[in-house]
Amino acid sequence: MKAQMDKQHILDEIRRTAIDGKPLGRLRFFAQTGIKESDWSGIHWTKWSDAQVEAGFSALSLKPAYDEQYILGCISELTRKLGKVPTTPEMKLERRTNQLFPNDRVIGRRWGRAELIEKLRGFCAAHSEYQDVGAIVASKSTEAASTEASEESSPVPQTGYVYVIRAQGAYKIGCTRAPYRRAAEIANQSANGAELIHLISTDDPEGIEKYWHTRFSMKRLSGINKQSGEWFDLSREEISAFKRRKFM
Repeated sequence: MKAQMDKQHILDEIRRTAIDGKPLGRLRFFAQTGIKESDWSGIHWTKWSDAQVEAGFSALSLKPAYDEQYILGCISELTRKLGKVPTTPEMKLERRTNQLFPNDRVIGRRWGRAELIEKLRGFCAAHSEYQDVGAIVASKSTEAASTEASEESSPVPQTGYVYVIRAQGAYKIGCTRAPYRRAAEIANQSANGAELIHLISTDDPEGIEKYWHTRFSMKRLSGINKQSGEWFDLSREEISAFKRRKFM
């Protein structure tokens, strides 16, 4: 019979893995610690939020609905950053690194692609500080609409991710279209869990993965549980070089 996991250990891990004073959601917590829902659900707590509160964090409150002007301002800032009207995958990625950015589903419920572009045109025209963004929207709208139409017609998203995950005393570099699920899978295979270090968004995940494998080829590891050729002994400087890239 499996031994029951110590409650205090779980609480300590919730506190240890918190980011900027906020505890991780249960899936990211599992990916980083290897502590499964079955280790606590129905044993110590009925809900993950109860565990977070007992660990000393405030219960999460529902966020107010986003104002239309706020949403358009956020998308305009991202348009300026990318030099084009962002696609849905690009907005999803921005949300992962910037929690103030609206959820892509919130945006999708309000407008289709063509309607969003028209809304951005009007917003930029009414706000002089976004004149440069208005020029981007005007010059890129046809191209962006074509890109989005292509994405929506395909059953598989074109954007993927190259990741670096720390586990088993080494770093794994691979590619996937579901990075958090992949991190959870690796954590489940490791006695000490796994930590997702960084993601690079790309429309050529296999090609970019090959680039990093070649760049770090002298650091490649082999042996038990590392036969795939995706495991590396990387220095802090090499990890920093990987983390400097958000898009490729």
